[in-house]
Amino acid sequence: MKKMKWVAWMLSIMMLFSLVGCNGATEPVEKVTPEETAYKVAVLLPGSINDGGWSTMGYESAKAAADAIGAEFSYTETKSPQDSIDALTDYGERGFNIVFCHSYDYQDACAKVAGDYPDTQFITSGGTTKTENITPIYMKSEQAAYLLGVMAAKMSTTKKVGVIGSEEIPSISKTLKGFAQGVSDTDPSVETRLTYLGTSTDVGKGREATIALINNGCDFIFASANAAAQGVFQAVDENKDKGIKGFGSYGRITLKYPETFVADMVSDYQPVFVEIAGKVTQKTFKPGVDYFADIFNKGCNVFFNETMKVPSEAMDAYNGAVEKFKTDSIKIDIGEY
Repeated sequence: MKKMKWVAWMLSIMMLFSLVGCNGATEPVEKVTPEETAYKVAVLLPGSINDGGWSTMGYESAKAAADAIGAEFSYTETKSPQDSIDALTDYGERGFNIVFCHSYDYQDACAKVAGDYPDTQFITSGGTTKTENITPIYMKSEQAAYLLGVMAAKMSTTKKVGVIGSEEIPSISKTLKGFAQGVSDTDPSVETRLTYLGTSTDVGKGREATIALINNGCDFIFASANAAAQGVFQAVDENKDKGIKGFGSYGRITLKYPETFVADMVSDYQPVFVEIAGKVTQKTFKPGVDYFADIFNKGCNVFFNETMKVPSEAMDAYNGAVEKFKTDSIKIDIGEY
């Protein structure tokens, strides 16, 4: 009988320990840290996000890319090469996954910084520098500019047209050369006068250069000058009573100045920015290779002023040039890039 009581007592003790074990009071709790899944996207801009042209387009394109992958978004408007280096370093230190560098000029800053931040992809709008984390986007803006040059040659009454560039760098000069070749291929008797401002931000210089070209007989003006182009657009519109007309660049300038601008050349980086962001998140992005945008994949577009009639002769020449581009029978000499 005593033995049976002892056995019952032991069973009670064992059951007690079993219950303690079941309620987890003595079991270690495994801590699970959630995997970091948030992405960070930034963009560097050479001008104001409100310039209505190049920088506005770059900002909106990068913002769309960030939104497409649910990423944190940031932007920096740079004023100097050191600004660019400081901003890229800051984004690298903060662990940004993608930094869109919206200018050919950002190549040097990327080359100095990118090696220290291998987990950040630096994407330049234009350029030739390619590494494991520097990738250029080649925008064939010279195609759209060529088409505008075709129309200018057909519509000019003074047989003189003017083109204005911010600085003499490949990403700017290739566009102006495209316009000039469109003019000369269409009518060799039309003269194209070229001016470089030496700045991408001085609106006043853009205006002065435009007035000088007008005073020299140019009745059509085209500019690829970043923020400084705002001065060009203003000067063209101020001289509309003289019959001066223009072509917009990088934004819908025809909407702002409907009485003076025939058509706009709009480079749309949004599709390729969004594509790159998606590939980064899907782990399918291939760095250091060229990404292209042209008149056929909607990367570079020509938008016409719906309130201004283009002469049929000019439209026929325009459409004829588009067909030649389709068959690759137009070769634009952009020089060294």
